[in-house]
Amino acid sequence: MPTPRGWLVAGVGSTLLVVGVVAGYQELVALGGCALLAVALAALWVGRPARVRAHRSPSTTRTSPDSPVIVRLRTRNPGIRAVQLWERITAPSGEQWVRLPRLGRDSAETVEYRLSAERRGVITLGPVRAGRRDALGLAESVRSSVLKDRVWVHPPYRRLRAIPAGRVTDLDSLTDGVRAGSQAFHTLRDYVPGDDLRQVHWRSSARLDKLVVREHVDTAHTRLRVVLDDRRTVRGVEDLDEAASVAASVIATGLHASLHCELHLVSGRGRDSTAGLPALLDLLAEAEPRADASLNRALRLLRARPSGDTAMLVSPSLTDAELRSFGQLRNVYHGLIAVVVGSEAPAATPAGITCIATADARSFAERWDTAPWPR
Repeated sequence: MPTPRGWLVAGVGSTLLVVGVVAGYQELVALGGCALLAVALAALWVGRPARVRAHRSPSTTRTSPDSPVIVRLRTRNPGIRAVQLWERITAPSGEQWVRLPRLGRDSAETVEYRLSAERRGVITLGPVRAGRRDALGLAESVRSSVLKDRVWVHPPYRRLRAIPAGRVTDLDSLTDGVRAGSQAFHTLRDYVPGDDLRQVHWRSSARLDKLVVREHVDTAHTRLRVVLDDRRTVRGVEDLDEAASVAASVIATGLHASLHCELHLVSGRGRDSTAGLPALLDLLAEAEPRADASLNRALRLLRARPSGDTAMLVSPSLTDAELRSFGQLRNVYHGLIAVVVGSEAPAATPAGITCIATADARSFAERWDTAPWPR
């Protein structure tokens, strides 16, 4: 396919050819014909490259900002012509192409390159682009592989002293007391070998034509629900980066204390601790400022589906009215905590809410550990 330069040469050649034929100038006809012939020969010379086979092996799929990731890429060109390779990298800071060594005909090559991200986010590796271009730059032919990989850059976080969840909290240890309760039905899931056959729900199994079992949760186990405000702000991703680091510190400390944790974004997505800490941090890495995120809708969902003893709202900015709306959840959650990152706290904090204002995620741990937690 002609390049922009090739299209320009072809356009000029066509113009010269037409003018030469109309005006009767053989020299212009010859020049126009030569230009068109050069573009056509260039297109024939580059041909269509073979589909390069690629296999990528990053040293890790989960990392932190400024931590290097080594990517090993094995490629093979089954075609009869050499090709030039490029690897596309889409990072939070933007998109770039990494030029790889030229791959000869019917040959294989293994290359390594290093990458790192400056901030939280997701890095997409690929596709690999194989192409040929003539010496004059008039035509090129490119084929892209479908191979893509992702690297999650988790927000940095620190372990906190403790999580004040449950009815009695001791900041010198972990959770000291929880609500009395028992096993309660949570959902139905597919049967896996080893499940207790007494938990099989036979009526649903007959209707679905597969074995499903009841899954229960321990309502006596302290549960923490963290909501990250991913609404779009003036500073955009900078505000969300700081808030995500705060949420990561709370979640990591909660899981270390064996609490059942849920993480939800105001825009709607959520995960719980049954998937493990890496999956929760993945969600924090994927979070981006959303113009359609609604805090009121998220608070209504918290009220309609209470699934924790303590609810925590982490936000770059909260107004007095928004904090009052959050405070209306105190009849369905035993504890309410609001963390404002990067801006001042609302002037008045409603009763029943512990509000912490911190300049950034770095100073959050100190403010958290010295907060006047109710007992």
